[in-house]
Amino acid sequence: MRVWGLMAGLAFLALPALAQEPLADEAVPQVPPIAAPPVLPNATLPGPGEMADSAPILTLDQDVLYLTSAWGLRAQDRLEAEGALIAEENDRLTQLLSAEEAQLTEQRATLPADRFRQLAESFDLRATRIRRERAEAVQNLNAWAEADRAAFFRAALPVMGQIMQDRGAVAVLDRRTIFVSLDAIDVTEQLVAALNDRIGDGEGVIPLPAPPVSEPEPAR
Repeated sequence: MRVWGLMAGLAFLALPALAQEPLADEAVPQVPPIAAPPVLPNATLPGPGEMADSAPILTLDQDVLYLTSAWGLRAQDRLEAEGALIAEENDRLTQLLSAEEAQLTEQRATLPADRFRQLAESFDLRATRIRRERAEAVQNLNAWAEADRAAFFRAALPVMGQIMQDRGAVAVLDRRTIFVSLDAIDVTEQLVAALNDRIGDGEGVIPLPAPPVSEPEPAR
């Protein structure tokens, strides 16, 4: 939701023209001067900090909040580590299957047709199963990352509500959806510090899935 205000006003003042020159003995009406507003000696406009203390709306950057928090940093490290393990296992299995396929191709000239067909079908089924399992491993890791992020924001809600109440605000909006706002009403850094203290890094809240390890059987 984009929030912005645009106010403009125009005022026109027109004086009717005199129908004729006033008579010499008639007094010409005088327009009374407009009184200037009183100037208070110590009146000053509130600064950004004072306005932020009483602002009804606060802002935050959700991505920065998650990625710079202890929870988000832990999740990123784990995601990269698990992703590297999956990629390493994928490479290992790819090399094994490639070697087995090459060996099967060499045996084609010396094997009976029925025997070669049997081995080729078995190899295709095994390769298909391995590809499916490896794809599931990636999907499970992505699902874990999404669930972990969702758990972070669920745990963060009470802390956000407390900061909102302390600041006298009625709403907290994602800064990326706002056209323009004061930096002083952004509470991302304040929330990161509070969340690190209140909920920590979230280790173990969403258990990691166990990636399947496929071992292709050698062709017989």
